[in-house]
Amino acid sequence: MEFNYFYRQEASQYSFIQIPRDLVTGEIFSSLSVSAKILYGLLLDRMAMSSKNKWIDEEGKVYILYQLSEIQEDMNISKRKAVNCIVELEQIGLIYKKRMGLGLPNQIYVKNFALKERLHA
Repeated sequence: MEFNYFYRQEASQYSFIQIPRDLVTGEIFSSLSVSAKILYGLLLDRMAMSSKNKWIDEEGKVYILYQLSEIQEDMNISKRKAVNCIVELEQIGLIYKKRMGLGLPNQIYVKNFALKERLHA
């Protein structure tokens, strides 16, 4: 496979998913797989859209709607891998899923990783 070079304005044509450095280098997150860290970056990206859509609960917390099939498609991974990434993020406390009922997507609350770091510092 041969890829082309970037020319002029092409170099800035892509959007990026930001993954916080502490999530990658912080010892507290060393047990997370790289896939789970990437998923967390995607979830953070979706938070901005959720805020604009006013997906905010009665306590003022922003939540996202991100179905498993969308995660699979966005990350190009299997259902099992997507579930494992979600479970990893839940177990370490970076997300909380609120079940909404049969046939409805879960509300996902993305938690602030930086606050946990400050509490343990």
